[in-house]
Order: sequence, then C-alpha cells, then structure tokens
Amino acid sequence: MEFLSQSVLWWHWVVLGIALSAAEILIPSFIVIWFGVAAIVVGAVDYFFHTGFTTELYLWSGLSVALLVAYWKYFKKAEKPVSVGQSEGEYADIPGIVLEDLGEGRYRARFDLPVLGDRVWVVESEDGQRLEEGDPILVSRVYGQIIKVKKA
Repeated sequence: MEFLSQSVLWWHWVVLGIALSAAEILIPSFIVIWFGVAAIVVGAVDYFFHTGFTTELYLWSGLSVALLVAYWKYFKKAEKPVSVGQSEGEYADIPGIVLEDLGEGRYRARFDLPVLGDRVWVVESEDGQRLEEGDPILVSRVYGQIIKVKKA
C-alpha cells in the first residue's frame, strides 16, 4: 500500500472522477455520476490535506455510498413520472359527436375541445358498441393517438 500512497496523486482522483462522470453518458443510470463526484471530492481533499491512499479509498467508498443514499432518499422520490404521450385521464369526458362511420369499428368524430391538439379524430368505441352518425360521445381514454370513446 505504501507504493500506492506515493504514486496515486490528487489529480489521479480528479481524472478518475471526470472519467466516471463522463461514463454516465454511456451508462444512463444516474448512479455512476455519484462515484465520479466522490472521486473529485477525494482529489480535492488529497490536494489540501495530503492524505494516504488507504484513507482516500475509505473516503471515496464512504462518500460514494453517502451520495447514493442521499440521491435515493431525497432526489429519486421527488421525480414525477413523465406523462408525455400518456393522456389517459387528461382528456377524459370531453364531449363530441360522431361524424361518420369508417368501418371496422372506427369512426370520425368532432370534439367540443381540442384533443391532442385537434378537434377531429378517428376514434374507436371503448366497449365495442356500435355508434351511429350524430351520436353524442365522451372521451373515455387516449392511447397514443387512438382515442377510445363511449356513448354519452
């Protein structure tokens, strides 16, 4: 260990930290970056206090675990699920009217409010119920660009 104490310098830790942080680009888990941050901090501590390699190794291990725990405890909980493209409940119960039967259980409908940016859509009946031209409908849910409707 004496060899490592003399040959591992502060800037080695900084380079390791930068490499680990850059590896986060290739391994998008948001975990590797904490090992990199810990290595950069150890490099700074070694620069100012000239610690031994064993101390630096313990410090890096402890800091990595502490940063991971802090991330999982404070930041990971705060993340909210992304709802881009998932309009399950956002457009529910918007009224509309069936314009025409396109066959195969699909209908062209016009809605009172824009749904996904437009008022006219090809829709499908939620429960397979046959719809007629002029029937009032309500949006029950949206799957991507498939709008499921029910008779009002």
